[in-house]
Amino acid sequence: MDSTVRQSKFTVSGSELSSPLVTVVIPVYNGAAFVTDAIESVLRQKAARLELVVVDDGSTDETPQILSDFGDRICTLRQANRGLSAARNAGIRSASGEFLVFLDADDLLPDGYVQRFSEAAAQSPEAEVFHCGWQAVDFEGHPLYGNETPLPLDADPFHQILLTGSPPIDALFLRRSVLPRVGMFDESLALQEDWDFWLRLAVSGARFQGVPGNVAIVRRHSSSMSRQAGSALALTGLDVLERQLARHPASCSSCTGARGLAMWRRTALRTSARAITRQLGLSGRPGRWIAVALAVARTPRLLPAALDELRQRQLVT
Repeated sequence: MDSTVRQSKFTVSGSELSSPLVTVVIPVYNGAAFVTDAIESVLRQKAARLELVVVDDGSTDETPQILSDFGDRICTLRQANRGLSAARNAGIRSASGEFLVFLDADDLLPDGYVQRFSEAAAQSPEAEVFHCGWQAVDFEGHPLYGNETPLPLDADPFHQILLTGSPPIDALFLRRSVLPRVGMFDESLALQEDWDFWLRLAVSGARFQGVPGNVAIVRRHSSSMSRQAGSALALTGLDVLERQLARHPASCSSCTGARGLAMWRRTALRTSARAITRQLGLSGRPGRWIAVALAVARTPRLLPAALDELRQRQLVT
């Protein structure tokens, strides 16, 4: 399990060898039900030069056999289970590409996706971080939610991300040269590692550029991490944001920084209170405020959000 198995790399043929190489990294853990779709969506790309690295993070289902069936069309790495960030980092270390794309194993790249990003990068050599819109769908392809145009991040990415949140990691096309000053994915984070990575890209001074016309496809199912994590997502997201703001006190004291922090605290408070309400079977307005009080007792830094909510309730009544 601790050994790493590497197969030969896959490169799309039929284009000039001088074209920059793009590496797509897919981390997967027990993804037998969906990883084939993700891989095939990459193999269909008409990119100039493309390398696909799939990192099997210690799967115990049929994932290893599925990856083996693709043969030398993909590069396969296998490691002991260490989590999503560690799997992505293993893919980065193995990558040869000048550009990186991160695709979750249950998501898809639409046709022409890598080519549109590559063309944008060729036209804007000064930009380092390219991003696009996204559409969340169920596994039957029915749309759920999304933002099919790029978020307005380019002028001031850090402060804008504080207010809008970050796009999914699938919506990122990155010059690998930015990594020495940004770092890799934080392996201490079991959740919100993508939010942390986007924030670090923003504070690094990297130039962002939105790419209209590209839309990442994010598939949601009952075992998706975002559905299972519940209030832990919001609390971890708040941890990440507080850590970044502590490193950049000017941003924390700014109006935008304060608004972003207040929004995350409210979200963390509400999701935590909802989880407590379900766990204890509380109901009605008294039950809700009991849950809020317990959430603050568990996480004291949520007190400002609770006081703000109390003031708002008093104004309404």
